[in-house]
Amino acid sequence: MEQTQGNVKRFGGEALHNTENVAALDKALHTDVNRLYSSIKYNITGSFKLTVREWLRGQSYEAQRAFGLVAINNVRTGVW
Repeated sequence: MEQTQGNVKRFGGEALHNTENVAALDKALHTDVNRLYSSIKYNITGSFKLTVREWLRGQSYEAQRAFGLVAINNVRTGVW
């Protein structure tokens, strides 16, 4: 779950700033995950217009968190 102003407003700071939602990533992995979130990936979003980040904005807290964990793993292993 990204710690954006929109997510803080929707879910509250406590939901985002806790040990369940914080993952330590090395700089290279963080950059690669950020690159994924900023890209348009039809196979993930079903849209040719929305970035992954824009698509996620409409998802629930649980869905965003679950996607984030999958994204980290898939980027780390080269799937995405």
